[in-house]
Amino acid sequence: EYLRRKEFYQEVGQRHYYFMNVGNGEVIDACRKGNHARFINHSCDPNCETQKWLVKGELAIGLFALKDMAAGDELTFDYNFERYGDKPMRCYCGTKAC
Repeated sequence: EYLRRKEFYQEVGQRHYYFMNVGNGEVIDACRKGNHARFINHSCDPNCETQKWLVKGELAIGLFALKDMAAGDELTFDYNFERYGDKPMRCYCGTKAC
């Protein structure tokens, strides 16, 4: 299903995807019905992490702070980029850990 949707988005000219692999072949597609968290940027030195929780029998993904932050700080997490095809995704986060 992931590959079908990715191909569809490419066919219709959608350049940005909001997929999150949660394991066991399950992928969350936030392209159309995601909340504002889908716009949180990647960082190789993130201040947040994702955690999988089971809530009333349903898989949920939560975003949790790794350190104290001031109001207005940008939230980031490590996307753990996966490689599809021959070209790896380039990271532009610009941190020293990159």
